[in-house]
Formats: sequence, structure tokens, C-alpha cells
Amino acid sequence: MPDLPTPTGKIFPRNLTARADHVVRGNPSNTRPESGVDNCFPGLEFDQRNLDKAFFPGLLVDFHREDDGSRVQAVTGGVAEQQGLTTADMTADSVFIGAICGRTRVDQVEADLVPVDCRDRLGPDVMRPVRDLLPGRIAVLLLVRDPGVSVPGAALVGNLNTLRLQNRSLVRRAPDGRFLFAVLVGDRARYLDENGVIDPEAYQPGDLTRSLCAPWQYDFRDCGCFYWAASKPDVTSNADGTVPKMNFLRANRAPVPDDDTEAARRPKEYGYVRMINEWSVLPPVLNDREDDALGNPAAPEIPELTRPRVIEELKRLATVEHALCVEYLYAHYSLAAPLDRPADAQSLTGRIHAAANEVFSVAVDEMRHLRWVNEALGTLGEPPVIGRAAVIERDGPHPFELRPLTPEQLQWFIDVEAPSQQVGTGIDGMYVELHETLRRRPDLFPESERLAHLIKLIIDEGGDHFRRFTAVKDHLAGLQPEQYLRTLGPSTGTELVTRMLELSDQYYAVLLGALRTTFALGDKAGGVLIEGARKTMTNLHEINHALAAHGVAPPFTLPVAFAAPAEGAPPLPAALADGQATRAAAVAAIETLRGIRTLGDPAVRRMAVSQQRETETLLAVLDLQG
Repeated sequence: MPDLPTPTGKIFPRNLTARADHVVRGNPSNTRPESGVDNCFPGLEFDQRNLDKAFFPGLLVDFHREDDGSRVQAVTGGVAEQQGLTTADMTADSVFIGAICGRTRVDQVEADLVPVDCRDRLGPDVMRPVRDLLPGRIAVLLLVRDPGVSVPGAALVGNLNTLRLQNRSLVRRAPDGRFLFAVLVGDRARYLDENGVIDPEAYQPGDLTRSLCAPWQYDFRDCGCFYWAASKPDVTSNADGTVPKMNFLRANRAPVPDDDTEAARRPKEYGYVRMINEWSVLPPVLNDREDDALGNPAAPEIPELTRPRVIEELKRLATVEHALCVEYLYAHYSLAAPLDRPADAQSLTGRIHAAANEVFSVAVDEMRHLRWVNEALGTLGEPPVIGRAAVIERDGPHPFELRPLTPEQLQWFIDVEAPSQQVGTGIDGMYVELHETLRRRPDLFPESERLAHLIKLIIDEGGDHFRRFTAVKDHLAGLQPEQYLRTLGPSTGTELVTRMLELSDQYYAVLLGALRTTFALGDKAGGVLIEGARKTMTNLHEINHALAAHGVAPPFTLPVAFAAPAEGAPPLPAALADGQATRAAAVAAIETLRGIRTLGDPAVRRMAVSQQRETETLLAVLDLQG
């Protein structure tokens, strides 16, 4: 096809990010090119190794190999070709990068640069300093991997910067013409052409993504534990449960017990070729058991809800999510585990901390569910709901109560998060009913696509909560409650504890108020306000841990502004309803922090200094919000 003239006014892409003057609905900032995840093993948006393979113009380097470092694959031009090197020189023997030298910081003095010795590095470990190289003159030492003791040219590693400053490239060959080593000096590749786009002369279409998670079976095989497709199991049991732990990807499809170590497991798993050809023989897994005989279950009868009923249920579920979050947090504080796991933690402390961490993670998820339910309410044009349920329904009413994580309480947590046997009952069953209504009736819900997505997120995380609480049970197995539980009681009467109790409730009120404001503003909520709410959440967590360490129960007193009014009670005063109570709680928290700073505990005083600054920042934001 002949080249066509460029149309007048054609816009050339320059890899510049469009920026609005305010946050808009759409792709978040972390999807911008400069914020790419790019984990390189193998990468998500693109594989950085495929970009850096041409870091030195005229050479193509393979960083994917971990067994023998970074191999030079080809000579494509540049200084290497001018020095008489060919691709045949690189492939006749295994040629790899022996050292590199160039600026990695703008403040470096050219004469003082120290070469990076790459001889004993794996491919990914060579790529790291290559990525750090700044534009400008660099030198590369190419060596032949020699199984003998001596590698020709290795002595040049220490002189590489001298050759770089002299702009001196050299190639050495054996008498028979065989390549021995080379030093190449040239400008580091910039990757972009004059239009600011990735240079098509250096990279062909598909180059940057050629080693990503494709085909998907590669990723399915290699990514364990928290694989992005959360439905992939790692360890399962057989259909009747007689073999409780089996490797799901085992090559021997008989019910064979799992191995304890990764080194023992990997050789017994499907290889890449078999994974691609035979993935369909992997059985379905339900309730952590493999069973080919189950077949597809019959679709349950799910009644459709009206729009008012959907809104009513979302409002109720918001209060339930709040209540569960607080119950889980209190259970977390009741465990005898410090805020951070000590590096020298003994076996018992490590087990308790692992259990506490699982419980806390679920509590954080419930807070996220509260946000998603309120986002759904906002999408439906409803105001936020931050209240706390007094009763949680799960196969009967369960009064909200702050209880330690006794075996009975843990079992109730497992039960409340277990998959419902009947749609419409329990927490997850109600979400399923909502999701089906939204999916089936876009005529009633023009916002159905957005709403169904939010509800599906909550459903998916619910199954993970059941597994997490089951893991807590495993962590604490064989221990008596007195071994892992704190004894939490009322205030000890000391001034420090009294002030921390006040601060805990003040933070709780500030947090709920900040969340209500954030949910009400929706897309208009500024990042500073959101960050202030997050900081308050962290501060509340630290104070409650300090109280628990003193043997005092965190109170979680529900502010009047968020409590459900009694039937027939008058409406709240304007000062409580319009958010002034949140500001008042922030002011009170600052005063309490000032009082704590005068007390003698150095650790608490340092914490108070930091938290006072953060709370004052949030107060200023609340004042700006009016």
C-alpha cells in the first residue's frame, strides 16, 4: 500500500495524559501509563523486560532467563555492527552482559562512576540497574560464558568507566575468528521517537506485551494463593473429604496428599504444555472439595424486587455491614496480639497474631462493603446510611454486642459468613437476590450495570470471609481461650486510660461523620477529605490497640447523630443533623490529644503528636466543606 499524505491537522499521539481540572468518573489515576503496575513477572499492562531488551542501540538482550543471566540475542546495527559484530557472534556461544557503566542519578560525577558487575547476576537482577540508566553515554561489556575458570575480558570490568569516558569501543576475537569479548560505548536508547511515541524502529507491534499472561493457562499455573481470578483453588480435598489437602494442579489426578514444600510440589504439577492441552479435565470445586459428579445445580427461584424494596434492603444492609465491622474489630482487639508482629515472635504469639490479622482483614473488608452499599445508594439518588444495626439476621436474630473471640463467637462469625443454603436468607443470600433483580430488570434500574457490579464485589468477598474465619479456627486449634484472649474490662481509672477512652469515642464519631460527608459528596469528595477519613480510621485502630494492651475494652459508643431515633421521637437538632457534631468531635479529639501529650508515657505522647496534626488537618477540611 503506498504511503498517503498526512492529513492537515492530524493529531499525533505523544503519550501525554489528559488531565481534568477535577476528579471525574472513569478510569482512576492508577490506570495512567506512568502509574502502570508493570510487575515484570510477567507484567500486567506491558512487560518492562521487552522495553529494556533494546536499551543499547544495536543490541537485543534477553532478561527473561534466570538460569544464565542476561543473554545477547542479536545485533541489529549501531556501534556493535560498526565494530564488525554479527548475530552469529552472539549465538555461536552464549554471550551475556558482563558489566554496564553509566549515570543512574543526575548528581553523579562522570569520572567517579562505578561499573555494575553483572557476571553473577540473574537476568531480572541485571535488568534492575539497566532500568536505572539515565539518557547519555553508557558502556557495556560483553563476555562469553565459559565453563572454565577464566573468562576472557573479565578484567575489563574495573576499567569500563575509563573506556566510556574515552568513547572507546573494542572487540577481541580468537585466532580462528571466534568472538571473545567486546566493550561497546554509545548513548543509552531513549525508546521514544521525535513524536514522543515508542520507537517503531526498535519495537514491532506486540513486542511489549508478548510475554504477558498469555495464554491464560501460564498465569493460572504459576500464580498461587492470591491469583487475580479468585476462583482458582490451590489446595482442595477429595469428594468425600478423606484426603483433606490435595494440590489442585497435581499431575496425578488420583486423590494424592499434598506436599509440604513448594520445591516438592512443583515437579508434580501440570507443566505448561499439559496445562494448555488438558486444563478442561480439572474438576469443579465446591465447598473446597473436588467433585465431577455434582454437575450444574438447578438455578434457584429468585423473586424480583421492586425499586423501593431494593433501596430499603440496601439501607438495612449498610447498617448490618457497619455492625459486623465493629463486632469483628472488637474480636480482633480481644486477641492477645500486638499491633505489629515482633520479629522474634515465638510460635504462640505468631499463631495468635496470624489469627488477629485474618480477623482485622475481614473487618476492613466490611468497611469497604459499607462504602460500596452507600455508593449504590448514591447511584439510586439516596442519601448515605451510616447507622449501625441493633440486630443482625442470620438464621434467626442476633443482637449486636461487643464480644471477645471465644470459640462460640468465632463459630458464629463462621456461620454468618457461610454461603446461604437458600437465596434471600442471610447476608450473602440477600445480596444475591439484589444482584439478580438488578441484572434482570434494567428497565426498573437504568443504573443496573454499575449497581450489579458493586453488589457482585460484595458477594465475591463474602466467600473469602468464610475461608478467613475458618483459617482463624485453624490458627487457634489446640489452644485454650485463656491462652489467646485478653481480659478486657472497664476503665482502670488512670488519667491516661480515661483520656484514651474519650479519644476512642471521639475518633469513632469523627470517622462516621467524615464517611457520611464523603459518601454524600460522591465524586465531588476531595482526596484530602478521603485521606483524612482513612487517617482517622488508622488513629482509632492505634488507640483501641493501646486500650486493649492496658486491659480496657474499646467502647465503640454510637454517636447520637447516627443512632436510629426511637419510634415517635422528635427529629435530631440541626446541630447534630447538619454535621456540626462531626466538627465538634474533631475539636474535642484535638483537646484530648493535647491532654495526653502532657502525660508521662513517651510512646503514647509520640502517637498523640502525630495524631493531633492529622486531626487538625481533617478539621480544616471539614471547615472548608461547610
